[in-house]
Amino acid sequence: MNLHAGGDGRYGMTAEAESFAAGVLAHLPALTAVTAPSPASYLRLRPSQWAGVFAAWGRETREAALRMVTGTAGRRDRESNMEVKPVDLAANPYLAFGCVIAAGLDGLAASRPLPEEITGDPARYGPDEAAALGVRRLPVSLPEAVEEFRADDVLRSALGPVLADAVTAVRLGEAAAVDGLDDARVAAAYRWTY
Repeated sequence: MNLHAGGDGRYGMTAEAESFAAGVLAHLPALTAVTAPSPASYLRLRPSQWAGVFAAWGRETREAALRMVTGTAGRRDRESNMEVKPVDLAANPYLAFGCVIAAGLDGLAASRPLPEEITGDPARYGPDEAAALGVRRLPVSLPEAVEEFRADDVLRSALGPVLADAVTAVRLGEAAAVDGLDDARVAAAYRWTY
């Protein structure tokens, strides 16, 4: 059964789907340490480039980090899904998927409400309007994402202390290896890595 379709919530989502999505939204800043795990990841995660760099959601909103994609006409009750946008090929799929599930389950356990959706590009909001809407910019660098991850007990607990510490150490090591390099050199350093 698809919890993102056939319900009474927005765009046919069930209450469970909304809470799951709200959990993912709440943990997105920390999730980026796992879903965007290389310094080169942050070359792509820039506003107004369809990269989903704002902790916000919307139906078919390409600038939101969580994009609800409804099915095609006649199949919306079966084919809706949630896209987590700030993920790239440097991510370990098992760690990324596991952490997304842990974040969603945390939202589900708390019956977390899904905030209002946004439409269009969240970059257009000023700081006060963004804060009022609950729209938050995701980390702009790997070290910033690691700090968010270090502070997120849910994700760290899901991975366990040994793996969580390994994730932190590897990310900080990669960030240190390119410290001081400009974007072109960071891109060159990772061009053939993944």
